[in-house]
Amino acid sequence: MDSTDYDLFEHRHRFSVWAAARAAQIRMAVSVNELHDALGKIGIKEFVRRRIEEEITEEGFQNQHKGWCGEIVKFLYDSDVSGDSKLWYGRAAKLVAMYLKGMVVVGHHSKTPLARIAHPPIDSILLDGIARCDCVPAATRRLCRSTAWTKLDSDRYYSLIKEIKANVPDIDPFWRLERYWHPKSAAR
Repeated sequence: MDSTDYDLFEHRHRFSVWAAARAAQIRMAVSVNELHDALGKIGIKEFVRRRIEEEITEEGFQNQHKGWCGEIVKFLYDSDVSGDSKLWYGRAAKLVAMYLKGMVVVGHHSKTPLARIAHPPIDSILLDGIARCDCVPAATRRLCRSTAWTKLDSDRYYSLIKEIKANVPDIDPFWRLERYWHPKSAAR
């Protein structure tokens, strides 16, 4: 890499990859480098570079997200890193969410359509925070309390996202869901 190629975008990308990998690898025998390679395989960096300002619908994002997560799971399974590939979807979703949070949501692109609809990182601390909120219907709180994000498969992940969007108040843009993330509230 030429020194002129190292710009703020590349700097943010490297930080976001590291942060995403560290968040997704909790209690798993997978390295930051392996997760870096998985993110590299899915083309998310190029997507962000070229399409960050473009309009994107919820459906369009979900299709893109499914593709990214599915490719990550396949890459890790094919690399003999992941063990049971069914248990990797929640982690793949967190990897993507953390990457987009660092690259898009918390930066100068925070007002873009992608920043508004990108999924926040789902983990036990966030789910526990939602489960403790009286403003959320009891059924949604029970679902959040009983969900282990590291064991989510594709169907359960998108069902959880749909349930959260339908029943947790004041989460537009979607990153506002993270107001429920509070480590002191985590019981698991």
